[in-house]
Amino acid sequence: MKVLMIIKKLCNGYSGAYKMFIWLAQNLVNQGIDVTVYTYMKSDLQELGNNLKWIKDELDEKSFWLKLARTRKIVKDVNADSCISFLLDSNILNTLACIGTQTKSVICERNDPFRPNYYKLWFTKWIFRWANGAVFQLPRVASYYSMVKGHKEVIPNPVTSDGDNITLTTIENRKDIVVTLGRIDIVQKRHDILIRSFVDFHKECPNYELEIYGEGLRGDVGKIKRLIVSLNASHYIHLKGITYNPKKVLSESKFFVLSSDFEGIPNALIEAMTIGLPCISTDCRPGGAALLLKNKKNGILVPPHDIQQLSEAMLYMATHPEESEAMGKQAKLISKEFSEDIIIEKWITYLKQITQ
Repeated sequence: MKVLMIIKKLCNGYSGAYKMFIWLAQNLVNQGIDVTVYTYMKSDLQELGNNLKWIKDELDEKSFWLKLARTRKIVKDVNADSCISFLLDSNILNTLACIGTQTKSVICERNDPFRPNYYKLWFTKWIFRWANGAVFQLPRVASYYSMVKGHKEVIPNPVTSDGDNITLTTIENRKDIVVTLGRIDIVQKRHDILIRSFVDFHKECPNYELEIYGEGLRGDVGKIKRLIVSLNASHYIHLKGITYNPKKVLSESKFFVLSSDFEGIPNALIEAMTIGLPCISTDCRPGGAALLLKNKKNGILVPPHDIQQLSEAMLYMATHPEESEAMGKQAKLISKEFSEDIIIEKWITYLKQITQ
């Protein structure tokens, strides 16, 4: 089997779409599949390794027809059985570029299509009726793409193993730190809600500190810094930048918090759960966190953008250490349900079906 994979660019950092794109490419190669990756904008990432062929372009962002012509040439030259694309722009190019060729287009939605103004052009959704197939992380997202006539499949993210054998100490022996990981993005990640909630929580638990790991747009980072200062919270809320050892950071904390309004299947939440760290998350659209967390069984779910309930959830975690530790142990069990072997087998089965 021969597969072409398309994404706009590849970056370092916490983006779940980039991580899962690379994971899929590498694991398909590990299964003996011939994989070529194509990026059409400048990438921060320098290499993919693992015998992956990578065609890199740096095209003009605004020139849609140039990008389409180049993508179609790549599709014809590679002559793969299927072409997998991640994210909206690449999905459009993939769908159009594969029309009239032997290559089957497979689009992958990794975002929340219910978000207002996600589709800025009305004909975008119409284009996807020409896609040969589509893969989604969640059933609700799949239901949105009724226009896709090709074979649709729901395949969640895997719980990845990076070789770290992290063993948590008991909750009493860990630092009084609450941690969050992710791009600084007020619209999606809602760090503003988390910070205001933590300020309220801190009044009851003054020994605790909040550590925020991640980078983002300069404007959003500036707004978050000004918010922390305005709330007189600089001595206990810290912007830590990027960490290249997230599981070590997580393992030194009391619990993890995700405050997003929307996510796919949150990779940062998965990483925290797999080491047994107690987790709190908003029940963000379109249901990825709820797929992972069962409230008060293996974590705590709260409504999005609700400062009070998020603060109360943190207070519960901090003041009920035995219950928190029990939820963390239950959270660790997702490693079996979403194992890498199970998820890559679902992908290979799907690709065989789409190309037959």
